[in-house]
Amino acid sequence: MTYTNEMVAVKTETFSGVAAKSPVSQNIRTMLRRACVEKRLTVGLLPAIQYLTNNCNGALFCLTTEAPPGDSATHMQEVLLQAFCVENDIYIIKVDSEEKMRTILGCRNQSVDFSCVLVHYPYTDPFTDSQEIDLSVLTEAERDLIEYCDNWEYSQTPVIKLPEK
Repeated sequence: MTYTNEMVAVKTETFSGVAAKSPVSQNIRTMLRRACVEKRLTVGLLPAIQYLTNNCNGALFCLTTEAPPGDSATHMQEVLLQAFCVENDIYIIKVDSEEKMRTILGCRNQSVDFSCVLVHYPYTDPFTDSQEIDLSVLTEAERDLIEYCDNWEYSQTPVIKLPEK
């Protein structure tokens, strides 16, 4: 099933009964830009799979777009990646456009694959043996997105329409 023409409308909804400060799409943009500055992104489907092979607890979010129609190999990789994410408590967010993610992150290189972007956890001390995750170091946008993602089921993940800029 493709979501190209069936986008779920993004509303400034509530997160746990509290009015959201910004729509989900704005939180995604804020999170992506900050994670980019902090160098905690893995961009591309194959690099994401390679990263998760070595560090299954290092990703907080996995943002994906739909595979192009007829590209069954990429579709299978995406399905397996999403199943892996569900199994390892990585939040999956489907977005409407690879091009919009590229624009948000300021990449003009059209050959870079933006069909999948992993956002890593921010660690307080990446050199310790303990990979304890301090959730207090997450941004407000990341915490809002976690609350938002907790409100839907894996099989019903909506496609979020990203802002144009």
